[in-house]
Amino acid sequence: MTADLSLLTTAAERWDAAAKDFEKVQQAYDSQVKSIGYDGSWSGVANDFAKPNMQQTHDQYTAAAKEARAVASLLRDAYAQFTDLRGKLKSAVADAEKQNMKVGDDGRVTYTMGVDPAARHDPDYQTQLAKITAAESSWAQQISGLVQAFEDADQGVKLALTSAVRDANFFDGTAGKGFNAEAEGNLGKVEIAEATHLAQKIKSGEHLSADELTEAQWLFRDVAQDRRSSQTFLDNIGPAGTIELTNKLNDLAYIGDKKSKDGYLNLERGLAGTLATATRVPDFRGTDSKSLKYGSPEYSKSYQEWLKTSDAKFYENWRKGLKEAGVEKFNLESVTNKLNVVSMDHDQKVRGYQSLLTLMRQGSGYSPQFLSDVTDDMIAAEKKDHKVWHLNGNFERQSDSWLANDPVDAALGIMSHDPATATAYLDPGAGGNGAQHRNNERLNYLLHDRDWKIVDTTAWQGNIEHRMGAIEDKDSRIGLGSALEAASTGRAPGSPVGKPGPHTEGQARIMQDVIQILDLKGGGKKIPENLQQPLGHALVDYVADTHEISKQRLSEYGGAHGKQDIWSDQGQAHITVSPDSLVRVMRGISENDAAYAQLYEAERFYGAEVLANAPRNPGEGHENWAVPIQDTAGALGALNAVGVSKILDRHDSSVQWANDMSKHAYHIGGTPITLLPGVGDEAQRFLDEATYAWAKDVISEADSVAQGKIDTGRASGIDGMNDLIDSWARERQIPAKVPGPEATQENPALANLKMVAGHESAARRNRALDALGRH
Repeated sequence: MTADLSLLTTAAERWDAAAKDFEKVQQAYDSQVKSIGYDGSWSGVANDFAKPNMQQTHDQYTAAAKEARAVASLLRDAYAQFTDLRGKLKSAVADAEKQNMKVGDDGRVTYTMGVDPAARHDPDYQTQLAKITAAESSWAQQISGLVQAFEDADQGVKLALTSAVRDANFFDGTAGKGFNAEAEGNLGKVEIAEATHLAQKIKSGEHLSADELTEAQWLFRDVAQDRRSSQTFLDNIGPAGTIELTNKLNDLAYIGDKKSKDGYLNLERGLAGTLATATRVPDFRGTDSKSLKYGSPEYSKSYQEWLKTSDAKFYENWRKGLKEAGVEKFNLESVTNKLNVVSMDHDQKVRGYQSLLTLMRQGSGYSPQFLSDVTDDMIAAEKKDHKVWHLNGNFERQSDSWLANDPVDAALGIMSHDPATATAYLDPGAGGNGAQHRNNERLNYLLHDRDWKIVDTTAWQGNIEHRMGAIEDKDSRIGLGSALEAASTGRAPGSPVGKPGPHTEGQARIMQDVIQILDLKGGGKKIPENLQQPLGHALVDYVADTHEISKQRLSEYGGAHGKQDIWSDQGQAHITVSPDSLVRVMRGISENDAAYAQLYEAERFYGAEVLANAPRNPGEGHENWAVPIQDTAGALGALNAVGVSKILDRHDSSVQWANDMSKHAYHIGGTPITLLPGVGDEAQRFLDEATYAWAKDVISEADSVAQGKIDTGRASGIDGMNDLIDSWARERQIPAKVPGPEATQENPALANLKMVAGHESAARRNRALDALGRH
């Protein structure tokens, strides 16, 4: 950080001066020595022997000048590169400090402002805490990356300088000990040439030496720092070559050279970085000099204009080549050997896109446009041939497998790392009257039409290999689930919720259409397993909307029947699905116990906050105590019905089911608080006091339904809500008992609140059971 980089330019000037000196000496030599051998004044055998030596000396002076100028040029390139990297590093540190971060000498980043522990019950506390931790990690990674880039650049300069002064011509009479007549003065060209050489060596199946493997790792990283260099490198090996290189890296890592596994996987990460840099579509700029939002009409217009420029030539050619190579079959030795697959030809074929996405999962920073284009191109390919990704083998891919044999799902998983990109890609767009009429082709295809049976299995019996047919991967739709959660919430999958929402129109449209499509497909128990938890987590972020939808009163939400399209209020968008569709989809999500617990706890948390915000005394403002209480009771009543269906369909014992739910309930500590909506101090206090296990309410309702003893006017499972009312009353110092004929009696106000809660819970439970076909 404190080195005097100007010494590099000073040295470059001296090397330029040395080149001129070599040329002056060459001129003197030619006029005073070489001319004697060539002007005819000297003849004979001695002259015949002297002339080649004279020419060699002349050539060496030429080579010396060439070499000196190359060194000078490399030193200037080094100065420019080091200055740029140091500037970026200083800027990153300064930007981090502006965000109240302290950057230590070891690169560790810590937030200097701290978080007030007294605010731990604030709805945003957990969210803010998570954001701070994420920010510290992000700044540390960025700074570490810049330090690594500096070190890689330093290695690149060393390589280029060494290459420049090495005479590789063994036939110039100097036996490789002379000056380098082919010295390259462009730092980037030297690195690209060496990176290409090592890449071709790997592709040919050769093992790299330890020194070569070390060199290749920093070379691949350094090439990835520059867009032009990365494009030139990928042009050198081509789309098919990139896929072959990826396959060979995995072959070497897992089979051929396992002792160097980490090194080859580092190379794969470097190659992924090169791909991300080379295919990065520019951030188009508007009149306000801000990046245009991907997916916006302004962005689309700028993208189409960019495609007409020479700058877009690489991108278009690469994508065209990738479309061809992506569906070609390539050998992948490591799959066959690693998984011990027995096949007729002892060979495993994979499509190019499968290898490409295996590579892409090792990197990050892909442009939204490239991610979307690649995903669309793969979907187009599988629409032509729905078996295009089938792998022949007697195995099912495990969830921790490194091979992206479902490349579309893998691409969606990568997309989920950038929620804005996921939203733009899956947003069905405005207009029309809901899911049936909007341009929701991508959502409808992924949720409804796509054939997710990717693995084509075989079994070896005797000397004959029997085809068993196509099956779904165990990790099928994991990428889709992550993308849906990110796209509909604007959060990274599995991240803290904090305050629910607000949501953009694009996010709300996605959630609206997801619910409508899944309900049309069958809802209930038919939501695929790997979508249940991410969709449940996403719905937690919409608990404010689902609470209102359950009430069935507000016209903005469509009342008892919902609406086909979302509605917006001052820039905040809301889903408006019908209560019946919502219940059916919740039922499908609730096949996952943890997801059901999250939905239930989210409503308890949100309902507690609603109660905390109720008037201090009945009749104040525009509502009284009964309204928020019956709304919360009703929403929980509908969720009780979901649990009833879940218990009766699975024939679980009540005890076992209660034990399973207790693992996920908030008070037991199984469901992380960060996955649920935040609440204020008052709501948190009476949540902590309401210790009744709500699973008992669900069991009570299930027993009533199973025995045909359901009371249509009053809920069976209401004790949990009553416990919440009691803790709320204690928090507000509302007496549980008041003076009466027999000294004391139950407070009539609380008794009335519990009565309306029971009625409302029953009413919404009944409707939910009807929607689920249970009533």
